[in-house]
Amino acid sequence: MENYYILILLFLTSALSDYCELAYLWQLKEYRLDRFRDFLGTILGKKFILSYKIILRPVLFLALILGWPSTSILVFIFGLDLLDSLVKFIRHRFSRPKPTAKAVLIIAASILAEGVILLVASKAALILILAASRFFIIDLAVLVINFLTYPVKKYYYKQAAKKLARQKNLTVIGVTGSYGKTTVKNFLEQMLKRKYQVIKTPKNVNSELGVARFILKTDFDQADVFIVEMGAYKTGEIKLVCGMVKPRIGILTAINEQHLSLFGSIKNTQTAKYELLRSLPETGLAIINSDNAYCREFIPKLKCQIKTFGQLEEFKPDCLITNISASADHLEFQAAPNYKIKTKIIGAHNAMNIASVILAAEYLGLSKSEIEEQAGQFALPEATMQIVKYASSMVIDDSYNASPEAFAAALKFLADYQVSGKKIVISRGMIELGQASQEAHKKIGGLIGKIANEFIITSPDSVAALKSGVGNAKLKIQTIFSPAKLLKHLKQNQNQPNLILLEGRMPEIIKREIKTD
Repeated sequence: MENYYILILLFLTSALSDYCELAYLWQLKEYRLDRFRDFLGTILGKKFILSYKIILRPVLFLALILGWPSTSILVFIFGLDLLDSLVKFIRHRFSRPKPTAKAVLIIAASILAEGVILLVASKAALILILAASRFFIIDLAVLVINFLTYPVKKYYYKQAAKKLARQKNLTVIGVTGSYGKTTVKNFLEQMLKRKYQVIKTPKNVNSELGVARFILKTDFDQADVFIVEMGAYKTGEIKLVCGMVKPRIGILTAINEQHLSLFGSIKNTQTAKYELLRSLPETGLAIINSDNAYCREFIPKLKCQIKTFGQLEEFKPDCLITNISASADHLEFQAAPNYKIKTKIIGAHNAMNIASVILAAEYLGLSKSEIEEQAGQFALPEATMQIVKYASSMVIDDSYNASPEAFAAALKFLADYQVSGKKIVISRGMIELGQASQEAHKKIGGLIGKIANEFIITSPDSVAALKSGVGNAKLKIQTIFSPAKLLKHLKQNQNQPNLILLEGRMPEIIKREIKTD
C-alpha cells in the first residue's frame, strides 16, 4: 500500500512536469495550431518528436504493459522521470510556461483528464498508457479550450470596438509590417507625447485578442492618440483589429519573408499587411516605405491620402532620407523637406523608422523644431540594438526578434564598431521563413564570415545553411544548444574587450546574466 501512494505521488509529479514542458511549447507558439505545426516541421521540432517522452517512453511503456509490471517497477520508472526533471531544472533546461490563466487551465485540464480516466477505468495499466499519451492529451486540451473560448474572444472584440467607438476625439494610428513595428510604435509615442496624451499597446502585444484585452482594461478618457501595433500570421487578422480600432493613420514599415511558412506566400503577406491601409477612411493617411517593392505595389489602389518615405530618390518619397551618419553612440541624417535629425540611438536602419514617424507627426500638427527636438530624445525599445556593458566586454542586445533585415543591420553595426578584442555573434538564426529560409541564412552566414571572429549557433535548425554561408571564412564556429553551456561560454568571454552580438531569441538565463552584471 505504501508503494501505491508513492506511485500516485510520483505519477502526479511526472504529469505536472510533462504538462509544464508541453504547455511551454504551446504558449511559445501562442496556442496556434499553424505555428505549432510549423515548429514540428523544423529540425528542433523533429528532435522533440523523437525525444524520450514523446516516442521512446510510449514504446517502453507498451513493452511494460505487455509484461504487467509490478507497483515497485512503476515507482522506479516514475522515480527516474522525476530525477530527469530535477536534472533539467538544475541545468536550467526545464521549460515551464508563464503562469497565465490559460496555461494553468490547460495544465489543470490535462491532469484532470488523466485523473478522471484512472478513476473510471481503475486499471493499473492505464497509468502507463496515459503517461505515454500526454503529448496527445495536452494537444486535445489546447484545441478544446481554444474552441470553447472562441465565443469569449468574439465578445472581447465586440466590447473593445464599442468602447473605442465612444471615444469620438481619439486618433488611432495602426503600425504594421514584417519588421520595425515595435520600434516605430515606440518612436511615435516618444514623438507625439510632445503635444498629445498618448497611449500605445505595450511590448509585443499585437494580436487581435491582445489588443482587445488591452483596450478593455485601459482608460482612454484623457487620451488623444492611441497607437496600435498590428501583427499577423495569416490574412484577415489585421482586418479584424482594424474593425475594432478604426485607424485614421496607417504605417507600413516593410514587407519581407518573415513568417512566410505561415502565410504560405509573399503575396499573402502583402495582402495581410495591406489590410491596415485598405481600412483607412478617405480622410485618413497611409504612410508607406517606398523603397520596398511589396509596399509600393498597391499604392495606386488606395483611396486615402498617401505619404511615402525612403532613401531611393527614384521613387520620389515625400520624406527622402539623405546624408546618414551612424556611429557607436549616435545617428544623424537629413530628411526632406528640411529636417536635420540628430539622435542618441544607434543603427543606420533606424533612419527609415524615424522617417515614418516624421510624416505622422507632420500630419498631426507638430512643428519642425518640435519634431527635431523630440527625435533627439528617442530611445530604442528593450532588447533592440541596446548596448550593455558586460564586465570588460560590450554586448549588443538585439534579442527581441530576428528578421533578415534586422540581422543584417545589426551585423553592419558590428562591422563598424571598433574593439581590440573579438567580435562574437550568438544567434539561433531566424524562424518561420519557409522556403526563403535556406537562402536567407546563407546570406546572413556570408555577412558573419566577413565580420565576426567567432560565431555561436544556438539552434540546430539553421546550422547547415549558416555554415554554408560562412564558407571558408576564418572564424571559429560553435554549436551550443544548452542554455547552461551558453551561459558558461558567455561568462568566459566577459573579462576580455570583446563585442558580443545577441541576435534573436535568447534563453532567459542569458537575458538575466546581461541585465544583472
